[in-house]
Amino acid sequence: MTRGLGAPGTAAVQQEVVTRTTAVELLFASGSVRLNGGFIPLTIGGEAFEAVGLLGTITVVGEVAELQSAGITVTLAGVPRDAVAIAMAEPYQGRAATVWEVLLDGDNGSIIEAVVIFRGRMDQMNIRLGETATVEVTLEDRLTDMDRPALRRYTREDQQRQYPGDRGFDFVPAVVERDIIWPSRSFKG
Repeated sequence: MTRGLGAPGTAAVQQEVVTRTTAVELLFASGSVRLNGGFIPLTIGGEAFEAVGLLGTITVVGEVAELQSAGITVTLAGVPRDAVAIAMAEPYQGRAATVWEVLLDGDNGSIIEAVVIFRGRMDQMNIRLGETATVEVTLEDRLTDMDRPALRRYTREDQQRQYPGDRGFDFVPAVVERDIIWPSRSFKG
């Protein structure tokens, strides 16, 4: 798939051997976690992505013809216990997450091109404890929001939460039980 690739990336994927890795950015309230599946740190868009090597996995990002939600799972093994405590206390649901496919130069490991392949939000975090911990974060794409009900009540209080000072719903209770005759009797048209 060459969609979104520039000329250097297109040339790289047409080679007999393609060197690539995946990078993930998880935006927590306390700061960002940026990791890549390679063995050397990478810089994408001016941000440093720490190398996790064989300690991390990302499920395959697929495409479907239908309009449906798809998610992926990012797993990091070998997490120290003190980092697990931070992960357990950190609010994460609904926070932004981005995944890149990174094409690398096979000779020196420099980035040829990085393409966003998934953009969504963190959904669930599963933590398995042992000698070292495994942290598994499920990411959902933005289409998942289509399945969520809209929680607007169209009341004065709801309007004030959304738009403080707006008086658009102040007069709704006064007209609920009112008989409205249209056109009015005084209308001379």
